[in-house]
Amino acid sequence: MSRERISTAIVARFHYRHEAELAHGYLESAEVDSILHIDDAGGMDVGLAFVNPARLVVRAEDEERARQVLLDAGILDEPPMA
Repeated sequence: MSRERISTAIVARFHYRHEAELAHGYLESAEVDSILHIDDAGGMDVGLAFVNPARLVVRAEDEERARQVLLDAGILDEPPMA
């Protein structure tokens, strides 16, 4: 069975689980597929999030839209000028 790899992008990192879940909810409401990678022992060791922040991941082609949704929601700050 052959599987095609999907390019992804991390759109945000969070030290607090509830912030990551809120951002994930905004993307879900905007119909942007995303996934959270959280390593905090299922919420039992929140200190792990400061060493390994939660990552909000989307498909690479959805990155710009996801960032705009999170900017509009006030989750992300304005992007840095290039």
